[in-house]
Formats: sequence, structure tokens, C-alpha cells
Amino acid sequence: MNLDYSLLTKEELIGKLEEKQLLVSQLLLEREQETRLDYAWSGNLGTWYWNIKTDTVTFNPLKATTLGYSLEELPKDVGFSFFTDKLHPDDYHKVMQSMIDHLKGTSPVYEVEYRIQAKDGSYKW
Repeated sequence: MNLDYSLLTKEELIGKLEEKQLLVSQLLLEREQETRLDYAWSGNLGTWYWNIKTDTVTFNPLKATTLGYSLEELPKDVGFSFFTDKLHPDDYHKVMQSMIDHLKGTSPVYEVEYRIQAKDGSYKW
């Protein structure tokens, strides 16, 4: 594969850039579709990131909409307890211990299966 574009004309370079932009757009679309499919099949409620210093959670909207909330219903700043308060009482300790283990570095990833209460009061795995 020859990546030396120094001999191409301006029009040829523009064509190559447009071709690359189209490819990147298509790859991003496919990745988004794969992510949705993975979440649908695995029951994963999406990704989330907790800023411990500010106690704010940034999350994939799938986490909230799967629980029956519209994005407009959520507080402007979602804190850690917004989701942890909805954990099933029988799962709470296991979830918190898994998180502590990860934060301490004794577990390389934070991954845990649990029930969480939806807006309608039901629990989802």
C-alpha cells in the first residue's frame, strides 16, 4: 500500500481526503450500531464515568432511557447516588464491594451484574 501522496494533484488529494472521511463516517456508524446491538444482547446499561472529585456521572443515555427516564427528566448534574440509590437491596453490597476492589486496584476492571430499579418500580438486570 503506497501512502506517498506527494505526487498527487490538489484535486486528487481532495478526493483522497473525501474518500477517507467517508470511510471514517461509515466505520463510526458501524461501531455505533455494534454498540447498540451489544447492549441489547448483553443487557448492559451502557457506559458511565464517575468524577469522584465533583461527584458527577457522565453516562451513555441508554442507561437512563432503559430505566424509563427521558433525558429531560434527569437532573442537570447527575451524581453517583442517582443510580446507586436504585440498586436492589440484595445486590447493593456486592456492587459496592466490586467498585471498591476496582478503585483499590485489586480488580483490573469494574464489572458486576445487578438489579436496578426502573422508573416504574420494576427491577432490571
